[in-house]
Amino acid sequence: MEKLRFPVRTPEKLIETAQMVRAANRTFAVHALSALVVFIGRSRLGKTTTARWIAKQVNDRYDPENEHSFRAFHYEVGEIEEWAGNEQKRGIRSLYEAVVGLPLDEGFYRQTPTEGLARHTVFALKRKRIQMVFIDEAGCLSLDAIRGMVLVRDTAEIEGWTLSLVFIGMDELPKLMTRLKQIENRIHEWVYFEPYNIDESWELLVELHAYFTKLDARKTADREQVEFVHEITGGAPGLMVPFVQRLATRLRDDPKAGGLPLLRAVHLETTRDRNRAIQDSKKRYEGALPDGKLATAKGGTG
Repeated sequence: MEKLRFPVRTPEKLIETAQMVRAANRTFAVHALSALVVFIGRSRLGKTTTARWIAKQVNDRYDPENEHSFRAFHYEVGEIEEWAGNEQKRGIRSLYEAVVGLPLDEGFYRQTPTEGLARHTVFALKRKRIQMVFIDEAGCLSLDAIRGMVLVRDTAEIEGWTLSLVFIGMDELPKLMTRLKQIENRIHEWVYFEPYNIDESWELLVELHAYFTKLDARKTADREQVEFVHEITGGAPGLMVPFVQRLATRLRDDPKAGGLPLLRAVHLETTRDRNRAIQDSKKRYEGALPDGKLATAKGGTG
């Protein structure tokens, strides 16, 4: 019988990487301009982690006695579709409610024009000393919703409050941000997140678990292990972290285990079950269940 591997509570370890530092420095470089910044790149490359890390760096250094000190805020936006109605106001409300942490009074929202909502949001940002807002999953926003958020930035600039908005996303976000010159011309920086190369992957793995500190780049067998992890994750840090966590669980059972066969086993365990689940789902969708019975239109057995 397989041994129960009960989870061990460990504090989250956020590892500072060169890519994160570069993104932070480029964002800080244009902040004084009340910048619009775009973080772009495919999934699991560290965009969200970087945004949270930058916000933490800013907030940890916040000094209420220093007039030049400010706070940062990160949140994940909900979907605001095109033709949803009042999209600019919906975008502003999203920003306001995220920062304040309370719903905007519905009567006030309906009766106040878009410009008034923008001023009201700037007042809330100034009260909280927030000058940098990271808007995650920005691809879920309509163009007019983004225009509403940019209006908040423009209003803040008019009122003498520095405000940078960092839009984070993938896929269609670049097209969305360049559809309107009014928005595109206000973008001060584009930060493209790329997969890690083999050396960067090795450095991250060493930071994630002591197992990898024992590996020697001069040994073929050791290099093959890191190359394997780099290959199956595509150099994506967001995929390396859960893989190493699964590996760590195995190593707690047998600290002397290791080598490429172990890494392959950890990977295949998840991959095999994922593929089986997808195949089973396809069979059900197409009407043929594993036991040979036909599925109903809803996917049941009838």
